[in-house]
Amino acid sequence: MTDGLWWLPSLIVFGTAGLAVFVMVRVTAARRRRLATGTHDTLAALEQQAGVALVRTDDLVRSAEDEVDFASAQFGEAAAADFARAVASARDQLREAFQLHQQLADAVPDSESQRRRWNSRILELCTSVDRTLSEHTRQLDERRAVERNAPDLVAELRRSIDATEKRVEEAGPILERLASSYAPGTFIAVSDATGRAHDSLAAARAALAQAELRVSARESAAQALDTASQHLLTARHALDSVSRTASGLDAAAAELAAAVARVQATVDDARRRRDASEVPEAVDELTAGIDLATAALTRASDRTELPDPLDRLDTLREAEDRLDAALSSARSRQQRIESAREALRGALFSARSHLDVAATFIAEHRSRVGPDARTRLAEAERQLALAQAADDPVDALDIARRVSRLAQDADALARYDAGPRTAPYKR
Repeated sequence: MTDGLWWLPSLIVFGTAGLAVFVMVRVTAARRRRLATGTHDTLAALEQQAGVALVRTDDLVRSAEDEVDFASAQFGEAAAADFARAVASARDQLREAFQLHQQLADAVPDSESQRRRWNSRILELCTSVDRTLSEHTRQLDERRAVERNAPDLVAELRRSIDATEKRVEEAGPILERLASSYAPGTFIAVSDATGRAHDSLAAARAALAQAELRVSARESAAQALDTASQHLLTARHALDSVSRTASGLDAAAAELAAAVARVQATVDDARRRRDASEVPEAVDELTAGIDLATAALTRASDRTELPDPLDRLDTLREAEDRLDAALSSARSRQQRIESAREALRGALFSARSHLDVAATFIAEHRSRVGPDARTRLAEAERQLALAQAADDPVDALDIARRVSRLAQDADALARYDAGPRTAPYKR
């Protein structure tokens, strides 16, 4: 499919779904207003309502962000500018709501009045987001309804499906390379991506055939075109996940090689400092750190099994952290700062990697992922921004490591929510 026309299938996806989205937004907004102003019998009920509202609004904002991209491609950035600003404002309000939910989830006990106030504020923010997005969604739907051209879209969808089928063929060798290069568990989420994409494309062709019949009969083909577009997008998402996974694993493998060289140099430095040290406590601490790092280096270079580069990188990073802690007692402040700055790059990489894993899983299973996992993810994103903005590399390193832990918690909670249950998260 040509780059200039990639957005055309989305015309039907968002055009026909737009009215339903608008109605959903209005109904949800009315429900939120009742929840925000009504009398709640118990604090538990209020907290449950706030959690449900947070999940719904997060999904709504995610959909609106996609809508802005499609609107920009379809109508131009200037026409979509107001909507983009509204979505940005909505995202800011949602961040505030997630931060409040994080405060509620912290171990520090809060008073009942604080919990009521914070949960009520979450409901108010969600209601405001619903209200902000509803009018912009309605305006875009009206414009799309005017510009819809079913016969042209049938032809464009056919070309898009053909192009995507070529991508299925290209994804096969990528998966074969992953299977020969990395441990099976590292790409298990995309191991059946080509099969899923093939099935989705078959469903898209079937829906497109139905749309062609309805166009020929001068009947409404919107629903059939919508179905075809949705199946096409599902296939594309499956294929995109293959590319993202391959890129992520290759990047992790490259980072692992760099980390091995860096940690080996740190081990050599630690040995020199240990041998020159006259402080018995420092010698013992450095020796323990050297032994741990040496074992991690051996595992990182193991060629007897296919590697999980991210897992090996985490193990190596833990050993590096221990060794750095031992070295810090023998270094000046400036040396500690330089060491932290060097380690920060790897720590930020690990943080982003874990964050990407959690974000991808939550996005793909969001109908079954609850507010706790989403809150951990939002907090990890917030902490990552703090790490990137921190002037002190030592502080930034601590924050980056905290981001990794939060992202891993978010991933674990999301996977717990998503399986083995089959029912969507209660909304």
